[in-house]
Amino acid sequence: MTRRGRGRGQALVEFALVAPFFFVLLFSLIEFGRAVYYIQTLNHAAREGARYAIVHGAEVAGCPSGPMPLGYGNNPCDPVGLRVVAAVKDAAVGIVDPGSTDFLVTVRWCDTPACPGTLGDGTNERSQTVKVDVTYTYRAVIGGIVPLPTFTLAGGSSLVVNH
Repeated sequence: MTRRGRGRGQALVEFALVAPFFFVLLFSLIEFGRAVYYIQTLNHAAREGARYAIVHGAEVAGCPSGPMPLGYGNNPCDPVGLRVVAAVKDAAVGIVDPGSTDFLVTVRWCDTPACPGTLGDGTNERSQTVKVDVTYTYRAVIGGIVPLPTFTLAGGSSLVVNH
C-alpha cells in the first residue's frame, strides 16, 4: 500500500474517533442557545402579562379588564387573572405548545413588593404590586440521541399598578 493510501485511511479513522465528540459538542451548544432563548421569552411574556395587569387596573372605566384576586368580589370580569394569563401566552412566541401543562402562569396582587402568599393580599387598585411568574418544562431536542433530563425554566416580572 502506498503512503498516500495509508494517509487516507488514517484520516478516516481519526475523523471517526473525533466526529461523535464534535457533534455532541455542537448540538449541546445549540440546546444551550435554545434554553437561553426560552428564558428570555419567558421573562418577556411575564413582563407583558404584568404590563397588561397594571394598565387595566381598577380605575379603568366600565368593567375593568384587569383581574383581581378571589375574595375581593368587586371585579366580576376576571376574578382569577385569566386575561393576564392569556396576555402572557400570547407573548410567549416560540414556546412549544403554550397551552400544555408544561407552561404555567401564576398571577398575584400584593400590598408589598415582596408579594407573599399564593394569591397575594392586595387588589388591582393603584399603587398595588402585581407579580407574574412563568415556568416551563424544557425538553431537549437532542434528547433522543443524548439522554438529557427535562428541567424547569422560569421567568417573572413584578410591576406597580398605575391605572
